[in-house]
Amino acid sequence: MQSELFKELEGKIEGLIEEVELLRLEVSELRESKASLEQEQSQTEDQLKRMLGKFDRLQDSANL
Repeated sequence: MQSELFKELEGKIEGLIEEVELLRLEVSELRESKASLEQEQSQTEDQLKRMLGKFDRLQDSANL
């Protein structure tokens, strides 16, 4: 009886350990994705700022 309970407990613990390892991998992948998206967002914002600056210069030169 005890040995069956220990085996069941061991099986559950092993299952939980595997799940934790998978979750850690997923968290790591999500962190990498987040960093990539943040970098992409920053680059997009920089491009938009440059384009807006060009529009501002065009507008300023048209007002002269």
